[in-house]
Amino acid sequence: MSGILLLLLIPIITAVLCYSSHNRKEAEYFSLIGIAVTAMVSIFLISASQSSPIFFFRGMFFIDALSAYILSIVILVSVAVAIYSVRYMGREFQEGLISIKELKDFYALLHLFIFTMLLAAVSNNIAIFWVAIESTTIVSSLLVGFYKDRESIEAAWKYIILCTVSLVFGLLGVFIIYYASSIVLVGEGTLNWTELREIAHDMNPKTVKLAFLFILVGYGAKAGFAPIHNWLPDAHSQAPTPVSALLSGVLIKCAFLGIIRFAIIGNECLGISYCGNLLMIFGLVSMGVASAFILVQNNFKRLLAYSSIEHIGIIAIGMGIGGFCGVYGSLLHMLNHAIVKPLLFFTTGEIKLKYHTTAIDKIKGAMVTLPIVGTVMLVAALAIAGAPPFNIFLSEFTILKAAVDGGNWVTFSLFIIFATIIFAGLLRNFGSMVFGRPNIDHDEQEKKQIVKNGNKIGIGIIVVMAVIMLVLGLHIPGFLDEMLKSSVKIIAGE
Repeated sequence: MSGILLLLLIPIITAVLCYSSHNRKEAEYFSLIGIAVTAMVSIFLISASQSSPIFFFRGMFFIDALSAYILSIVILVSVAVAIYSVRYMGREFQEGLISIKELKDFYALLHLFIFTMLLAAVSNNIAIFWVAIESTTIVSSLLVGFYKDRESIEAAWKYIILCTVSLVFGLLGVFIIYYASSIVLVGEGTLNWTELREIAHDMNPKTVKLAFLFILVGYGAKAGFAPIHNWLPDAHSQAPTPVSALLSGVLIKCAFLGIIRFAIIGNECLGISYCGNLLMIFGLVSMGVASAFILVQNNFKRLLAYSSIEHIGIIAIGMGIGGFCGVYGSLLHMLNHAIVKPLLFFTTGEIKLKYHTTAIDKIKGAMVTLPIVGTVMLVAALAIAGAPPFNIFLSEFTILKAAVDGGNWVTFSLFIIFATIIFAGLLRNFGSMVFGRPNIDHDEQEKKQIVKNGNKIGIGIIVVMAVIMLVLGLHIPGFLDEMLKSSVKIIAGE
């Protein structure tokens, strides 16, 4: 059996087992075992793909260095989320907030969501990639509306409508690029990205420009670009905390992968300026919109959602600037954000369980009531704001260096202005939650119950991700550096 097929089958099997489980422990064990096996298979595939791309089923699925890099991010965050879900959802179950049926549904949907993102990462066929991204909308919308109250259902429908409409534009982009390929190949077009890349220089430039515009709008909405970002704050604020971590840490990167693949085709056909300029414009607009809304947020989950809009903007800016440093910094920022943002969702998830609110002005003294969680949350807030010596600072610095090297002074200046505003807004809000006199009573019985409910598991994954965040700010391991350089070569057309 092909490794790629096995990789895609395991999450589906895990979802069925979780749904069919008889109690909470079974569902948790099936979930953890399933994600562990998925991770082991993915590690084998990622290692094997470093020497040469792996193809499956007539070339419709493949893993090259870029796919392997995105796959690594999907697996890393999915493992962390699966582990943390045991703590978070277990607590909600014990408090009577969800039933055993809802708990089993959650784990089943979680692994189906992971399946859709894995499918996107390994798709060579651009139509299958579109199906995968559309499937993420269908599955994750059920998770966004998981609590079935008015706000969550409204957020889920808003998510479905906006993303489905935008992805229609993405589908039009697929049709147009297929049409362009059929002219080059004399009536027999192709949908495989590797084949499209080979004939890109022979395609009609005007057709490719139109296709990229549709793709940028279609997948850009799913990635969270402003001004087509409206679904993201509502979805993040209403979804269970582990799901918010996946939406922000992984899903938006999977959507951006589609933009990268089409940008490579566009660069081959049009040169780097057309796609690059559009990406920089969307990136700067996203940072600007995020900087305005972050200043006025009183819900920490919505605050983190707007932070995601900022960071997908930074990723787009790096990719738009181009060159080795720009692309390298953009790809590195994908990973760095995928580590720090789930860490913030995990720590604020602990805060929500303790304070029973997501309102920033109702939370004080988190460092006193939850010393480890409060401390890590403050450190992660510094990291996501771009403070040294954390990993986000390193990738942002690399992108800014690319802007200076390329003489993009307007981009450099606006980046600094927006980043400064966001830095101030994030630290003001997280500082108000962490410091001060606690506004809830210390209930010793509740603290014991938290430990009984699996607090060690939740704290463990939080500490591990915090360590990774700090290490990547100080040193990029050799294997990661090689993956990044190989991915840069693919994007640069080398």
